[in-house]
Amino acid sequence: MILVACLLLTTGITSGEAAGGAGCSLASITVTQAATGEWAHGQPVRAVTVRNTCACAQSDVEVDCVGFDSDLAVDPSKLRPTGGERCLVNGGAPVVQGRDVTFAYASSSQFGFRPVYSLVSC
Repeated sequence: MILVACLLLTTGITSGEAAGGAGCSLASITVTQAATGEWAHGQPVRAVTVRNTCACAQSDVEVDCVGFDSDLAVDPSKLRPTGGERCLVNGGAPVVQGRDVTFAYASSSQFGFRPVYSLVSC
C-alpha cells in the first residue's frame, strides 16, 4: 500500500514537471526588441516582443520602463506606465506561451523593459 502511494506521488510530480509547471518564474518572461528600419517623428522605431516561455500563464506582468518616452503612440492595452518606474504589459491580462505581446515605440534611446514582476498561474 505504501509502495503504491509512493509510486503515485512520484508519477504525479513527474507529470507536473513534464507539463512545464515546475520552474516557472519571472525568468520565463523574455523581452526582445529590434529596429524596424522605420522612423517616426525623426526617431527610429523599435518592435518589442514580450514572450512567456513557461507553460503556465503569467499575469500582471510588469517591466522596468524608467524614463520611457515614445514619439509613436503605444497601445496602452499592450504597455501602460503604472507610475514610477514600471509599465504594465498586456493590461495585466495573462501572457501565455505561444501568444506573444508585441508593440512598437519610437525613441532615440532603446529601453530595456526588464521584467520585474509577474504572477504565475499554474
